[in-house]
Amino acid sequence: MFKSLTEKNERRNQLSIMAQYLNTNFMINTVENEYLINIEKGVVTSVQEGPFVMPSYVFKLTAPKDEWLKFLQPIPQPGSHDIIAMLRRKVLKFEGDLHPLMSHLLYFKLLLASLRPVENKNEN
Repeated sequence: MFKSLTEKNERRNQLSIMAQYLNTNFMINTVENEYLINIEKGVVTSVQEGPFVMPSYVFKLTAPKDEWLKFLQPIPQPGSHDIIAMLRRKVLKFEGDLHPLMSHLLYFKLLLASLRPVENKNEN
């Protein structure tokens, strides 16, 4: 689900400029699966899929798999369109040291939104 964060594309290349001084690792937990994501200089360098025995991470985002699937739709419903909206609905939980997340909040929002499929708009 989150493995494609390491793939290069134009949107993610532009994002790395926003967070060029960000070096962190964080976990996304879907209750069923865990993903440990490493970011160096604003670029996602690795995504490891768990389970992990004693993972080391700075912060963790936890939500049920069905909520992540709603978030990853091409045009998500209101309340599932943003990690802060999911937090407000109490379906997403933040844990750990939130300083890297909050100081680069727009970066993380756009990074996770970059996983959504892009709709082709063919105008004739």
